[in-house]
Amino acid sequence: MRLFPSLQRSSLSPAAAGRYVFIDNAKAIGIVLIVIGHSKGLPDNIVRLIFSFHVPLFFFISGFLLKPDKLADSVPVSAKKILRTLAWPYFLFFCFAYLYWFATRNVGVKAALSAGRPWYDPIAGLLTGLEPDLYINPPLWFFPCLVATVIVYQAARKLLNLTAATCCFAILGFAVTLAVSRPPYRLLLGLDAMWVALSFYAIGQYVRARAWFDAMRTGPLFLLGLVSAAALVGAGQWNDRVDLATMYFGAQPLLYLPVSMFGIVAVLCISKFLPASGITGWLSENTLVIFPAHFVFLGLVRGAALSLHVIASDYQYALGWSVVSSALAILLCVPLIYLLRFLPIRL
Repeated sequence: MRLFPSLQRSSLSPAAAGRYVFIDNAKAIGIVLIVIGHSKGLPDNIVRLIFSFHVPLFFFISGFLLKPDKLADSVPVSAKKILRTLAWPYFLFFCFAYLYWFATRNVGVKAALSAGRPWYDPIAGLLTGLEPDLYINPPLWFFPCLVATVIVYQAARKLLNLTAATCCFAILGFAVTLAVSRPPYRLLLGLDAMWVALSFYAIGQYVRARAWFDAMRTGPLFLLGLVSAAALVGAGQWNDRVDLATMYFGAQPLLYLPVSMFGIVAVLCISKFLPASGITGWLSENTLVIFPAHFVFLGLVRGAALSLHVIASDYQYALGWSVVSSALAILLCVPLIYLLRFLPIRL
């Protein structure tokens, strides 16, 4: 039995099924950045760059993957479909993280962090969908926010054409980043971050409809990627570590959307140069598991290393630990993916 049973199918299916191979590659790059961005030991300047665009990239890809014919669906039908897709992993991986937290909350450094928190305290995060409340698995905030984003976009497209919707949501998202940063009060289920997420989602759908990356030649593509990467590195260092989950857009919020788009474009250009492969195909195919599971596995890897005295309690985490722990966290998703196949639901 192969360790990755879907590798061969993933590497062959994109072309055969008419899928966008470069989007599969972009999803693979994105999920690796998500995992490594949450690991310990990564230098601050790299963390700052990754956080400037890694989550916006997934909102962009989600918008890109919206098939135009799906816009004909009614809003209730669209809402039902997206809830069926995302509600199960949201609930399932919350329970997964809760069981891990409950079993380890009195162990090691977690004992101090969990002191005074009753056993039912994390359940608030499941209900609010806000990252601070989802401290047992912060990445889960993305799921309710994406649900709201998809529903609002579908509703807007009943009234606005592609160009008008894209312009409206891009302008609105830009205005929100300028007007609101680290608000004292949050709306439940990501209904505030949604207005910024909509800008990336709408632009993703626009790029698909206009086929901007489909037939771009090698020279212009390389130049666009190079300029975007340079702009990302240059402008990205002028801002703080931003975080859409907490609606913090940095000391220079004017830069948030442009820098995010520089990062997204750079990843797309790199992805266009990469061939279809089994590894990227598998990562792309399983983002819905890796995204919500990796945070728990990063904690598990660190906890196991401390318990087995592989590292000391005063260990100075650096880039090497970040890379190794991220790779192990992704590998730990392999048996989990196998186990999930026995559930009566599909992720």
